[in-house]
Amino acid sequence: MKLHITNGDVAGEMLTLLFSKDDEILCWRDLLHDGPMPAGDYSLFVKARSGYLSELLAEDPEGPQLTAAAIAEDFIKRQGLFDSITDDQAKYDEIVLWFEHDLYDQLQLAEICFRLLQLDTNRLPVISIICIDNHPEVPVFHGLGNLTPPLLEELFPSRSTLTGYQLQAAADVWQVLLSDTPDRLAALVGSEVEGWPFMAEALRRFCCEYPALETGLTLTQTYILLALLKAPDELPALHLQLQQMERQGVLSDGENADQRYYSILTGPATFGRIFHHLQQLEVAPFMGDLSVRMELNRLCNAAVPYVAAIPGDKPVYRLTETGAKALMGQAHWRELNGYDLWRGGVHITDQQTWYWDQANKRFVKA
Repeated sequence: MKLHITNGDVAGEMLTLLFSKDDEILCWRDLLHDGPMPAGDYSLFVKARSGYLSELLAEDPEGPQLTAAAIAEDFIKRQGLFDSITDDQAKYDEIVLWFEHDLYDQLQLAEICFRLLQLDTNRLPVISIICIDNHPEVPVFHGLGNLTPPLLEELFPSRSTLTGYQLQAAADVWQVLLSDTPDRLAALVGSEVEGWPFMAEALRRFCCEYPALETGLTLTQTYILLALLKAPDELPALHLQLQQMERQGVLSDGENADQRYYSILTGPATFGRIFHHLQQLEVAPFMGDLSVRMELNRLCNAAVPYVAAIPGDKPVYRLTETGAKALMGQAHWRELNGYDLWRGGVHITDQQTWYWDQANKRFVKA
């Protein structure tokens, strides 16, 4: 029996269709680019992550609402499954990792490798990986969720075996992420992570989720403001998605893909348009709608808002005067709103603010 581990429910559902008859599927449900990640005892990690994720889910009242206790139970079950990998009744002859190139996935891979190396390494089964950044049959590739089950199945024979060196290199990245300062992270992103072709670029993107030295904004927040400053000329990934939905017959009655596409492209700045525009601005999109909504809410609900929401069935968003000034470098987030952010093990507060200086590729403490 094989254990297939992947980045979330969309890919997990396809893997379930393909392999669940003989194998087991595990979805790694955590977004590790935001929220606290304490080092040390696993129970502290579970408490921190489950508390954060329950608050995140509350950002979207129409989405699933899970208590911290329910999320913590899922973390504990996940670790229990891992513990069984090397016990006396071990049932897996192979672990297959199904991931992609972006920040979301690369951080998950770092944690998974770290958790595997906490087990009895002499009893680990073969660990193999499929990790891609494009597919010839997907013109705009964002991730495994863009594929169909047949395309996913075709990737299976191409999996490669992870060496002990690769496992340790990724586990070392994880321990860097748990550090309470970003000093080791700054040293790491200056070169490639051997054996992991997408890891260093993902970590460089992670650095940009620290407040920028010039504006105090994360890169995601900056992208949201830019999406509100100017409507997009086109959203090709959205157009392809809607065309696929039309072929599957899941668009609203009486609406075709082109009509839906142009209504979003030329319409008001709803959350949907902002989300798709943000995906286009990213080189390797890694945020789902929940994470984007959280960042948008941070901009709207700040003491001095950078974005205003006009209520309605679908709220419409606009830049405030302060948000426009921020894009011109005339307003700084710390001076107006302050910080209470976590990036891995680093707690960013008004008393200890870590900025990312993109021009010089370094962190600055203030």
